[in-house]
Amino acid sequence: MSLYKQLWAAVLLLLTVVFSISFVVTTLSARAYLEQQLSLKNADNAAALALSLTQQGADSVLLELTLAAQFDTGHYELIKLTDPRGSIAIHRQDEQAPSSAPAWFVTLFPIDVQPGIATIQAGWQQAGTLTVRSHSRFAYEELWRNTLLLALVFLAAGVFAGVAGSLLLKRILLPLADVVNQAQAIGERRFITMEEPRTREFRQVAGAMNALSTRIQGMLAQETRRLEKLQRAIRIDPATGLLRREAFLVGIDAILLGDDANASGTLSVVRVETLVDLNNRYGREAVDTFLQSAGDAINRLVEQNVGWTAGRMNGSEFALLAPRELEAEDTARLVQDLVVNALQEHGMSGDTQLPTAAVLYHHGDIPSELLMKVDGALTAAAIEPAGLVVDLAIEPPMQSVRQQMEHWRAVVERALREDSFSLATYPVVDPAGELIHFESPVRLDRQEESWSAGQFLPWIHRLQLAGDLDRKVVELALAEIAERNVPLAINLSVASVWDESFSHWIDERMRNAQHTRSRLWVDIPESVAMRHMDNFRYLCARLKQLDVRVSIKHMGHHLTALGQLHDIGLDAMKVDAAFVRELQNSPGNQTLIRTLCTLGHTIGVLVIAEGVRDDRELAALKELGVDGATGPGVRLYA
Repeated sequence: MSLYKQLWAAVLLLLTVVFSISFVVTTLSARAYLEQQLSLKNADNAAALALSLTQQGADSVLLELTLAAQFDTGHYELIKLTDPRGSIAIHRQDEQAPSSAPAWFVTLFPIDVQPGIATIQAGWQQAGTLTVRSHSRFAYEELWRNTLLLALVFLAAGVFAGVAGSLLLKRILLPLADVVNQAQAIGERRFITMEEPRTREFRQVAGAMNALSTRIQGMLAQETRRLEKLQRAIRIDPATGLLRREAFLVGIDAILLGDDANASGTLSVVRVETLVDLNNRYGREAVDTFLQSAGDAINRLVEQNVGWTAGRMNGSEFALLAPRELEAEDTARLVQDLVVNALQEHGMSGDTQLPTAAVLYHHGDIPSELLMKVDGALTAAAIEPAGLVVDLAIEPPMQSVRQQMEHWRAVVERALREDSFSLATYPVVDPAGELIHFESPVRLDRQEESWSAGQFLPWIHRLQLAGDLDRKVVELALAEIAERNVPLAINLSVASVWDESFSHWIDERMRNAQHTRSRLWVDIPESVAMRHMDNFRYLCARLKQLDVRVSIKHMGHHLTALGQLHDIGLDAMKVDAAFVRELQNSPGNQTLIRTLCTLGHTIGVLVIAEGVRDDRELAALKELGVDGATGPGVRLYA
């Protein structure tokens, strides 16, 4: 029972006790007063009637007539006359019950009235003894009316006290609601703070929980800075601020093995042809400044596009990986222009050539073959007048981008109409090999083929149909959960995160899926969550109210924003496969994942590794304390 109900029960019990005691005391006092008054009245009536009969000579006939007339007035319950020998000469008694007072009331509060007794004289001799008792029904009726009036007064007072007490309790307990909400938020791994109430007991509780939340937020901020520093030391090229070659290549490998929209896109490389000559001519310091400017410009481009990454392949090559971007020439030209602008800014534009190459990549491509294509295209670009070569040999393009858009629109809209989408399932297991949930990337079934997400998702994003596909994926997942009774994790796109109508839609849809929604997991890419934090927080709040679990996938690339997750209530963080590659041989990535595990466990969040390829990586992850893993090297044992 809630505190509010307990306080109300206490108030009602107190009012009931007060009313009961007041009722008993008041009724007993009234009864005693009526008994006293009736006894006095009986004595007065008996004396007056006896005197009247004495004055009439105490004639027996006259006595009987007079007493009968008095009894017939209805005011007397008993009139009795006994002769001097004790025999009853006249006896009149009314056995009529009170007219309005209920029998239980009469039984519960009997009125015991002493009768009036007087002597009738006949001259100097006693003619008899007169006993008179007035009717008590009038006293019962009066006592009953007073009781009803008292009950009505108490009822009115109780209603008033109830209304006033309700308002007062709400005001007194108002801080309690905030304290309860904060406690529930902490239980849901949302470490929020609140203004401390003035009530001492509530203030003490709120202060303790605020201190806990503040410590967690401080710890997150401290660990975020430490992780960012560690990441920059092992992954970032100090001269340009871009990824080092090794980190960039590992990222390519992870993306090519991935199964989402990032699995297709463009790889572009710009080479500063005469970097050694620039060093000799302008000096190392000037060239370092140019490299920093070029790196900053490319990083700004990356920050403006979700999922893009950039790296420095060697001393003179800048590389850009642009997932979902299928216009290779435009993407390559963007990077080339940024490097040209940096050269012009430092007065070096006329002293070097910038051969640029771009290739398309797709899910399942071999990284070494992709890099060979880039090298070949760069060699060709060095002798081209424009200095730009686009190698599209991986998949010949259609006649124009517009035709491709029209083709894919027809394919996707038909698939949505005909329910040609399905879900694949890959296990996510804990260190004991038991199932946590299945990851369920979407598939497009067409012409006896099953297309992976990387093949069609980039076009769906271009056609702005990602929201429609996300709704379809939710429906498929709920149906799959209802049929197989297994937990499934689905991927949502950026369109669903920033579109409030999707939040309202999923809220309504989940309310009709009470038996399946608790087994649903929703994965949001880290780049989407961090770039749209307010929308992500709003969507998470809706999903958590519906018992849907939320996780961030591809974690590790935006650690500066990690401190903002303290009030989200995440269920899991999925570490990107780029940090898992050859983990057993990478002390830096081991430290990063170990710190993420410590951080996640502190706030009650599962840490899951993505893209695990073999037992060596899996063994290293277990030693670091991860809670789960998924990928080609993961098997379900239970």
